[in-house]
Amino acid sequence: MKNLRDYVPNLNLIMRITCVQLTLLLIFTSLSFASTGVAQELLNRPVSIDVEEKDLAVVLNRIAEVAKVKFSYVPQMVRGEKKVSLVASKERLEVVLDRLLTPLEIDYKVSGDYIVLRKEPNKKASSVAPQAVPAFRAEINITGKVTDEQGEPLPGVSVILKGTQRGTTTNTEGAFDFDVPDQSAVLIFSFVGYTAQEVSVGNRTTLSVKLSGEDKALNEVVVVGYSSKNQTQLSSSVSVVSAEKLRGVTSPNLGNLLQGRASGVMVSASTGQPGATPAVRIRGNGTISAGADPLYVVDGVIGGTANPSDIESVTILKDAAATGLYGSRAANGVIVITTKSGKSGKTRINVNTSLGVSTISRGNFKMMNRQQYYDYTRPIYVNDYNGKRQAFINDLSKTTPNPTEDQINAFLKTKGLATSLDAYLNTNFPASLLNYDTDWSDLVYRKGVTQNYEVSASGGDEKTRFYIGGNYFNEQGTMTNSGYKRFNVRMNLDHQINQKVRISGRLNGRMDYTQFDYSGERGGAFTTFYNLPTDRPYNDDGSIRIGTEPDWFGRDRFNFLFPMQYNYSTARSSGVQGDFVLNYDINDWLSFSSTNRVDLNNSRAEIYDDPRTLTGGIRKGLLRNNLLYSQTLLNSNLFKASKNFGAHSIGGLIGAEFQGNYGDFTNSSGGGVPSGLNVMDVSATPVAIAGSKNRSAFNSYFTQADYNYNNKYFATASFRMDGSSKFGENNQYGNFWAVGGSWIVTNENFMPKSNTITLLKLRGSYGTTGNANITDFITRALYSFSTQYAGTSGAIPARLANPDLSWEKAYTTNVGLNIGFFNRIDLSIDAYQRNTKNLLFDVPLSSATGFKTQIQNIGQIRNQGIDLELNTTNFNVRDFVWKTNFNIGFNRNKVMELYNGQDIDLGTQRVIVGQPLGTWYMQKWIGVDPQTGGPLWEKLTYDENGNVTARENTSNYNLATRQIVGKSNPNFTGGFTNSLTYKGLSLDVFFNFVQGVQINHALRENLGAEGAYPTVNSIVLRDGESRWEKPGDIATHPLAILGGNLNSNKMSSRYLENGSFIRLRNVRLGYDLPAGWMQRIKLANVHVFVSGDNLFTWTKFSGMDPEVGFDNATAGLAKYFVSKKVLFGINIGL
Repeated sequence: MKNLRDYVPNLNLIMRITCVQLTLLLIFTSLSFASTGVAQELLNRPVSIDVEEKDLAVVLNRIAEVAKVKFSYVPQMVRGEKKVSLVASKERLEVVLDRLLTPLEIDYKVSGDYIVLRKEPNKKASSVAPQAVPAFRAEINITGKVTDEQGEPLPGVSVILKGTQRGTTTNTEGAFDFDVPDQSAVLIFSFVGYTAQEVSVGNRTTLSVKLSGEDKALNEVVVVGYSSKNQTQLSSSVSVVSAEKLRGVTSPNLGNLLQGRASGVMVSASTGQPGATPAVRIRGNGTISAGADPLYVVDGVIGGTANPSDIESVTILKDAAATGLYGSRAANGVIVITTKSGKSGKTRINVNTSLGVSTISRGNFKMMNRQQYYDYTRPIYVNDYNGKRQAFINDLSKTTPNPTEDQINAFLKTKGLATSLDAYLNTNFPASLLNYDTDWSDLVYRKGVTQNYEVSASGGDEKTRFYIGGNYFNEQGTMTNSGYKRFNVRMNLDHQINQKVRISGRLNGRMDYTQFDYSGERGGAFTTFYNLPTDRPYNDDGSIRIGTEPDWFGRDRFNFLFPMQYNYSTARSSGVQGDFVLNYDINDWLSFSSTNRVDLNNSRAEIYDDPRTLTGGIRKGLLRNNLLYSQTLLNSNLFKASKNFGAHSIGGLIGAEFQGNYGDFTNSSGGGVPSGLNVMDVSATPVAIAGSKNRSAFNSYFTQADYNYNNKYFATASFRMDGSSKFGENNQYGNFWAVGGSWIVTNENFMPKSNTITLLKLRGSYGTTGNANITDFITRALYSFSTQYAGTSGAIPARLANPDLSWEKAYTTNVGLNIGFFNRIDLSIDAYQRNTKNLLFDVPLSSATGFKTQIQNIGQIRNQGIDLELNTTNFNVRDFVWKTNFNIGFNRNKVMELYNGQDIDLGTQRVIVGQPLGTWYMQKWIGVDPQTGGPLWEKLTYDENGNVTARENTSNYNLATRQIVGKSNPNFTGGFTNSLTYKGLSLDVFFNFVQGVQINHALRENLGAEGAYPTVNSIVLRDGESRWEKPGDIATHPLAILGGNLNSNKMSSRYLENGSFIRLRNVRLGYDLPAGWMQRIKLANVHVFVSGDNLFTWTKFSGMDPEVGFDNATAGLAKYFVSKKVLFGINIGL
């Protein structure tokens, strides 16, 4: 068998094919605008159906599935009809509808994408009609517009005058025009899939109505990657985050938008650097050395990117039944992103803009000011002098009993110690330090500014639809010299060539620019805490001091403001992603699609150290460049089938997919680069040159089958065979499968219809997935060429091959429950267990092999947990609606197996069998010795079986026992949102929370060091904390001694803190201007809003921000903290 890498396609060939495809797309697009007869094309669609004695609503749903159309009608219109039967074989839809509806005295018409049903006029009213139509002459004309929750127009909405059969429907723009008898009239607005709403006319002549989705647990269509399914059909565990939920937070990154939005999904922004990507974990961490990030799927294609403003919805796939079709890359979960597409009708233009200000969140963290630092540090020097003086006097007394003051002073001079305390302090800790009081954080932190501008246009007709969007995002960071800019453009086109053939083209382009906080040796995030408040940053003439001046007292003698004038670190990237999709409906139950993607990316990182600075002066100007080019080519071909046989519905798909990846990386650095000539060409002394190329390929075959009996029982099964060049030659192909089933109990005949329990659904699934998130070539024997022999370049073996290396494989079990009450409460509960086996480890080898280690499949991790999501409509009366969303995810992680049962030491953490990943392993802090003021740790004694036989306290850090003292993984995470709307006013309040995490507050190790670093600033003690001063004191902090108190500041559990928090993640207050105003100024809609991010955080953590990341939860020295943000914006629809 040839290696998969040999099949990576030629880029030129793919580009030629893509150009031809895009040319054809543009030709068909230009021709499509001349097309007519849209309604007739819809009515000409072939229909094959065979049903007996079914409710009319059921039959209409079957027709909608077969003919791919949408019906709109008043539910009462079909609810009282008798059972109907219908048989048709490839007949025109128009003929079938006439035969079905005419006997029922129901008329229909085509409106946009919908077929609107209504009772024929002048016919006998249905038995469910409240009363006959009274005779009157309309006196008040009412106009208005009906939209969905996103503000999009709803065509085909039924508008009925309450108590009568009179009514109308909205047009393609969602508008209506209707006459009512008087101001007491009440209009009923209803639409399939939405909650009906009654609106009193009153003294208004213009109405703006917003309909909310009805019983979303059943009606919502979920995009699950290769297909879309009604929520009813799902047997898997998924969470859906709509664009409506995403609109509150302005962020260029999807991960930040998902924080707290879905159960079982942990998102942690470990840095506040603008443009940074947060870590995302779905249902815990199931790996140690491989990548733990989920797989991203954009518009049905693996990989790619999407601008948040272009996103229509996000579906998070969590169990094997949902992720199984993605096989070897789905063990960490799958995030499916669907971008916006055009809708038929008038072209709609939306302009959105927002402007915001951000500030650093200081939390509970407070550094000492000038006076606090002086009062804390001066006694340290006083005690140091007195102690040294007394020791020298004792030494002198051994040879000179009862020495005189002159003898003492003379002896002290020979030892280099001042003869008086004042003289000692004037040299080592002068009072002149109080002359200046600098808050370094005010110099490194600033008010950031965020700008966001979006323009989009969408529209078309029933033949061709388009969406074009552009976005410019600019965030000036809260740290000096940091920021992020991005320009993004997207175009989505869909064209119906004829009844059978549809083509789509998607093009996405982006450019990014990131500027990092960088000064050379240390950034501002580091030195803002270390620098002393008594040092001054500026000279008397206003120029910036270097930090090496004689009166600079700080330990590091480094003023970060000076190099920040000249040094910089930037990154630029750009990318183009193009898709071409061909869909062919072979017949009414079978279709074929081919998807092709080209994804090209370039990035360049540049770091420059100016020769005027400390780091740049060593090399007389140092320039470093990192260049990366990557391309991904993908082809996916898919057959889909769907067929109904009475009460039985079957569906499925079968497909093949190929993906080739290529990367080229170059790294160079050169010295002797003068200021202002920052190009590698002028480098006088090359420092380093390195480069690499990566190639990998995936080849996949997959299938899925679905079964539905009478909308009661559902079953699904999937299988995927994946081949990857990343793995050993003996294991390049792997098989992955999943099965699932569900039962809607409330659809059973024995289950009485009730307004109390409106939905009861049981789900279960089991299956396998893999983790291919590893670097290329790790299975192959590698050689290192960075050596010479006798002046000639040579190569030495660097890594031993392993042709048997395979995927980390996850085995997942999931059981779930969906239950609804009163059509306004939806609860989803899932319990899961995921066992990940064949973990990748560097296994020690015999020295006889010539290698220290080899990567092998050894080890196992288990994740267990419960996900819960609750959606409620708390209040919905007239113009006031209050909704709540709550989600929470519990996760327990445990290492089940390691190589030879040996622990893996990671420094402050250790991987141990029987313990979770992220286990803190260090000396256990006991406290402060009340008699001496010294530190105390715990020392353990073990027997031969490893059991603890004795515990004792010790003041010797080196004798203290390293042991398990906590964990960095939270017990549970989640979020809750309250959404309130009243007429045009809306308020959304969103909290997220994390509980049970322990953070290593490493800043305290250096900034609260009991005199170990007296020329470094210190943290202010909080309420309830105290420092030991005399015997008998019960204190939280040891005595401060110059040089430190018996290693009291060494890493131990002393610095582990409760990192649990509740954060007010986002608040948004918005207002939709009245529809009457919009008509006068000729606009579709105007929405103004004010929004706030990260406004308040409730936590016991003593640092600035408890959100430090969950892989290694450490609040370190150079962290860029997350900021608060307030935004003002306006959305205009044309």
